[in-house]
Amino acid sequence: MRPEQIKANLNRPVRFTNPKLYIENAEYILTGAVFRKGKDGYFYQAELTDRKCKNSVMIVSLEEIEEVRNETN
Repeated sequence: MRPEQIKANLNRPVRFTNPKLYIENAEYILTGAVFRKGKDGYFYQAELTDRKCKNSVMIVSLEEIEEVRNETN
């Protein structure tokens, strides 16, 4: 996901993929974004809430999520 897409996707379902955690296309709710400064410059992180367990929150890289598109036929 690109930073420009954060506002349009807040409180909406997104797909999270992380091969290291063996997670592929899992749906979460994008509940926030954080803008941070690191050693190599600025970067974004996404706050994801589990759809089933609302108390479960993950902070992940913005590059690991993508928006869920509604396909209507």
